[in-house]
Amino acid sequence: MKISVIIPTYNRAHMVKEAIDSVLCQTFHDFELIIVDNFSSDDTESMVSSYHDKRIRYFKNQNKGLVSVNRNFGIEKSKGEHIAFLDDDDLWVPEKLEKQVKLMDSNKELGLVYSDCCIMDDAGSLQDKTYFSYRKPVRGADLKGLLKENTIAMLTTMVRKEALDKVGGFNTKYIIAQDYDLWLRIAEQYPIDFINEPLAKYRLHRGGASLKNHILNYREDLQIRGYWLKKKPVLKKELGGLTKALKYWPIFLGAVGNIYRGKSLKSIKESFGLVKYMLLREYEKD
Repeated sequence: MKISVIIPTYNRAHMVKEAIDSVLCQTFHDFELIIVDNFSSDDTESMVSSYHDKRIRYFKNQNKGLVSVNRNFGIEKSKGEHIAFLDDDDLWVPEKLEKQVKLMDSNKELGLVYSDCCIMDDAGSLQDKTYFSYRKPVRGADLKGLLKENTIAMLTTMVRKEALDKVGGFNTKYIIAQDYDLWLRIAEQYPIDFINEPLAKYRLHRGGASLKNHILNYREDLQIRGYWLKKKPVLKKELGGLTKALKYWPIFLGAVGNIYRGKSLKSIKESFGLVKYMLLREYEKD
């Protein structure tokens, strides 16, 4: 088996069907599709059972609100040489697996490959700019480059199973940033590479992420970078420290903006709590 595709899902039968179809339409066919359902209460199970494709393997597993638990479950059940991840509301273009397998096979040292992706709304309309329009991708043994900014979108990745066996799976300590933590652990041990074209479609839901997710994402982002800069002091000097990284502010300002939309006491407390956390550099103690 060349590739194991893992889709975690929960109560999105209407969306996960599109995700499944985008996998089954791949021009590369040597794969298994592992669907890990967090005990959906909709018709997800019956929808999946309507497919008569032996490559589909359907499991139920309780993740207690942590999608990384079911990604790890899928990894444990996988038989493939490489692992590819797709969320239940996103899509792939037909050549995604074929092009990434070719890149992986061209360099046996690679631990992870990824690509650009399109951004679409609920109706499937695509934005003019792609993911790489906002982020500069990195390749090679470039842990420092990836520490500057997470340029890797989950739905675009293909990871060598050997690399996952070596560094471990997703750390369930993180709720939002578990993917970034894993990419950094792989980048420490293996070179990475990318394909500079959109091979996936990321669905941007109406309303965007909640304030809580903005706050948590920002906090975990700081925790992860704080860990690595503490582990590798030379990088801290080269990168100039966390407090000088102005790229963090757009994330933070997005959270603050939601205070005014929500106008709740809880929102204000959470945002000011994050300011205190950042200014006191508490992330360096985590």
